[in-house]
Amino acid sequence: MKRTTAITLFLIVAAIALLAYKWWSSRQSATPPGPQTIASQCDQNLWQFVYHPNRLQVLNPCTSVTGAVDEVRQEPDGDLHVRFRLDQQFVSLLNQENISSQQGDLVLEPICQHQVTQADAVAPCKPYSGPFFQPQVGQRYLVWGAHVEDTAHGWNELHPITSMQPIPSTSSN
Repeated sequence: MKRTTAITLFLIVAAIALLAYKWWSSRQSATPPGPQTIASQCDQNLWQFVYHPNRLQVLNPCTSVTGAVDEVRQEPDGDLHVRFRLDQQFVSLLNQENISSQQGDLVLEPICQHQVTQADAVAPCKPYSGPFFQPQVGQRYLVWGAHVEDTAHGWNELHPITSMQPIPSTSSN
């Protein structure tokens, strides 16, 4: 009888431990990661190609975000202006100007991506040799760059961009 009680007690404890582990695991995977900062992921040498870098107030020199491209347009300074719909865990990187002027998107600025027509941006982009990006509207990306406030416009950006890696879409976004 004692042996049967011991086995039953062992099975109950094991079942409780298994349920607790499954609950804890589901809580860990349900909590999305926030912005990551790993300085080695961002190429600080890209700053030499940014025209008037003093207009950009650095909030974080290197961060990563995920989301999807809403719009891409070419700017006269050679940069792309990418409106990027952030995944929910990154919305804290936005400010009020992003909400009111950029439709709630973070601005991504891959630098020196096409012919420069703005006179004061020609010299900084002239020696640029990459990286080059071709963001596609609707595509999801993992993006690394400096999180800045563009003081000329008031909104927050990732500028310059070091990396834009396509990632698969998820059904929850």
